[in-house]
Amino acid sequence: MAQTTVVKSFADLPRLLSLDDLPPGPDEPGDALPSEESIPVEVIEPATPTEAPIDLADLLADLEAASATLAAVARQDEETRVVALRDLERYDAIAATLHQAEQVQAQACQLHARAAHLAAEAFATEARVAAERVVTLAERSAAVASQLAAERRAELEQLATALDLERLLAERRRQEEVEAARAAEAERAGRLSGALAEASEALQSGRIEEARALAGYVTSEDPDNAELASLIIMIAQREMAVKTIAADEALWAVRRDLRRTPAEAVARLETVDVDGLPSSLAAQVFGEWARAASRLCRERGIAEPLRYAPDPGRGAIVARDASRGEYVVVTALGMGPAWAVGTVIGERQVRRARPLR
Repeated sequence: MAQTTVVKSFADLPRLLSLDDLPPGPDEPGDALPSEESIPVEVIEPATPTEAPIDLADLLADLEAASATLAAVARQDEETRVVALRDLERYDAIAATLHQAEQVQAQACQLHARAAHLAAEAFATEARVAAERVVTLAERSAAVASQLAAERRAELEQLATALDLERLLAERRRQEEVEAARAAEAERAGRLSGALAEASEALQSGRIEEARALAGYVTSEDPDNAELASLIIMIAQREMAVKTIAADEALWAVRRDLRRTPAEAVARLETVDVDGLPSSLAAQVFGEWARAASRLCRERGIAEPLRYAPDPGRGAIVARDASRGEYVVVTALGMGPAWAVGTVIGERQVRRARPLR
C-alpha cells in the first residue's frame, strides 16, 4: 500500500525530490549551447525556374496550320450555306406551286357553283347539258387542285421541319442587301465617273463654271476621289489663267485706249476679278484703277475724295455727298456687291481711308 507524504513547506521539497542526486548542470546558461562557429550551416539557394526557349518556327507553323484550318472551315461553311439556300429556293418553288393550286381550286369552286346554278335553272336542254359538263369539269379540276395542294402543303411542312427557315430567310435578306448595296455603289461610281468626264470635257471647252459645278457635285459625293483632286487643281489653274488674261487685257485697254476717258477706264477695271491674282499684277490693276479714279473725281468736281484699301489689290474711292452729308462709294475694286456705287459707308471705314492723290 502506497504511503502518502504531506508537505507542509516548500523548504521540504528538495529533500523529498532528492535534488542532490541529480547530475551537475552547466555553470552558465550559455555553456550548454554550442557557439555559432561550431554549428555547420548549409545555405540552400532557392531554385530558379528555367523557361523553355521560344521556337518561332514552331509558332509560325502553328499559325499557318490554324490559318489553313480556318480557310477550310470557311469553305465548308460557304458550301453549306449554298446548299441551304438551294433548299430555300426549293421551298419557295413548292410554296409557289401550292399558291397556284389553291388559286385553281378556288376558281374551280366558283365555276362549279355558277355551272350548277345554270344547270338547275337552264330552260334549254342544250344549256343544261353544257352546264352539267362544266360542273363535272369543275369538280374534277377542284379535286386535282385540292390533292396537289395537299401534297405540296405536306412537302412544305416536311421541309420546314428539316430546315431552319428563319435563319435561311435572314441569310437571304442579308445577301440581297449586300447585292443591293453593291449595285448601288456600282451605279454611284458610274454616275460620278460620268460627272468627272463631263467636267473634264467642259473644262477643255472653256466652260469653267459648268466644270466647277460638276466638280462640286462629285466633291459632295466622294471628297476623297483622287481623280477629282487633279480636276480641281486643273480648274483652279484654268480660272487663274482666265483671270490673268482678263486683267492683262483690261490693263492694256486702259493704258492704250481709255487713257483720256477716266469713266470708261474705271468701269473697265471694275470688272476685273482681282481675287487670287499674282501680287504684282494685282498691284498694277489697283494702281491704274486709282489713277483713273483720281482723274474721274477731278473731271466730275468731286472734292476731297478718300481711298479706302483694306487689303492689297482691293479698295474703294469714297467722297462726301453734298446733299446728304454722308460719304458714299464713287467706285470700288474687288469689294463685292456691298460696295456698289452710291452706297453709304460707315464712319469706321471713313476714319481708315486716306486722301486720294
